[in-house]
Amino acid sequence: MSPKRPRQRLSWMAAACGLAIAVATGADPAVARSAKGPNIIVIVADDLGYGDLSSYGAPYSTPNIDRLASDGVRFTQGYATAALCSPSRAALMTGRYQQRFGHEYQLYDNVRDGVDAAQPTLARSLRAAGYRTALYGKWHLGMAPERQPQQMGFDEFFGILGGQAPYASQTRPDVVSSPPPVVQPRTYAVTPTSRYQENGRPVDMPDYATNAFTDHALRFIDRNKDGPFFLMLTYTAPHTPLQATQAQLAKMAEIRDPEMRLYRAVINELDAGVGQIRERLAAHGLTNDTMIVFVSDNGCPDYVREVCSNEPLNAWKRYLTEGGVRVPYLMAWPGRIPGGQTYANVVSTLDIFPTAVAAAGAAGDPERPTDGRNLLPFVQGLDKGRPHERLYWRSLPSYAIRDGDWKLLVNANPKGETVTMLFNLADDQSEAKDLSARRPEVVARLNQAWKAWSDGLGAPRWPTAKAFDVEINGVPVRTTN
Repeated sequence: MSPKRPRQRLSWMAAACGLAIAVATGADPAVARSAKGPNIIVIVADDLGYGDLSSYGAPYSTPNIDRLASDGVRFTQGYATAALCSPSRAALMTGRYQQRFGHEYQLYDNVRDGVDAAQPTLARSLRAAGYRTALYGKWHLGMAPERQPQQMGFDEFFGILGGQAPYASQTRPDVVSSPPPVVQPRTYAVTPTSRYQENGRPVDMPDYATNAFTDHALRFIDRNKDGPFFLMLTYTAPHTPLQATQAQLAKMAEIRDPEMRLYRAVINELDAGVGQIRERLAAHGLTNDTMIVFVSDNGCPDYVREVCSNEPLNAWKRYLTEGGVRVPYLMAWPGRIPGGQTYANVVSTLDIFPTAVAAAGAAGDPERPTDGRNLLPFVQGLDKGRPHERLYWRSLPSYAIRDGDWKLLVNANPKGETVTMLFNLADDQSEAKDLSARRPEVVARLNQAWKAWSDGLGAPRWPTAKAFDVEINGVPVRTTN
């Protein structure tokens, strides 16, 4: 466990340095001149589909998360850098494409590796600027001591190191777990990666994980209300195994289908947690002093397709289709970001790092520059351009590139043959019309651009562990992760 640090305030010298950094990175100078930057909260949902929030078209209400949109900005073309949890989180944490440091594939229990410990992290950058830092929830970036949260910039950690865990003890008579065929059996083995811990010490399973993460966050806000603080709240909801208590299910009594009721109950607790966080900020007078980002790590999976939704997008988690990588993405900072916005230009989870660093007047790592953009000038109306002309994905043999409205999607089929698809997302966000045969010149241009990007990356540090034979638009392909 890391030694406790004395609480730091930004000195006038640090603030002056922050102003210089802000000029270089596009930060708001008024923020950079302040002796105390805004509090920053990043909330990450786990496998939440693009269509799983009412602000993105869900037929049910998620009022607290939706208020982030009414108080700030809702991104309609927000992307994760991967269609799976661990590589997506590696990029979000560092602001860099995860392939730059070999984190190309999913991190499973049998892989004793993880995020490159030498990479910059948002927590390290903000802690160096005087922020108190905490992560509550899912880590999934490595089990080794040098890759755990408190060695990667977080003062406090409570949660799981691996990719999934039960929400509550399955021996409790009031806990309902999703039975087959919805993925998980009624009993779920607890492994070292799914065991809960706090600051390096194993702890008992919480009464209900979502609420436990929220409670830790509330106490952290109480302790650090004089700020500045950085809180990363990485809920495991609504990842499987789907579980809820009878009391939580009773709130969804109008839903007849038991699996949908269970999924909705899981999301309802997530939404309630976001509401409690905002209420606590308001109670301390911190609403206008806090920037909040809410995002999902990837799309929802096909193995719960009967209850989750990526509508109107195509396919699911694990696929580099829109349904796998386009995610719900919201940002609020009342008084600094105009509310009620819908922002339609392409943005990425890579942008969270430079946006937060710019808001705080902090510094990144000049030797490992971010691949993201500071979004504040765009959402404040100061920059009318596009944050990104191109975004890239690579999980070989699958890869993709988004260039303007064009998206090239390349997979191998089960025989190892290349399957190429081209879509114009301006007219076809559901990726229903493959234009590759009609526009070979676009295919060639995008392949060349993707190769130029890919050639500058590192090799994967561990091999792909799983392959799935699936179909995209009726065409057999093999996805890997």
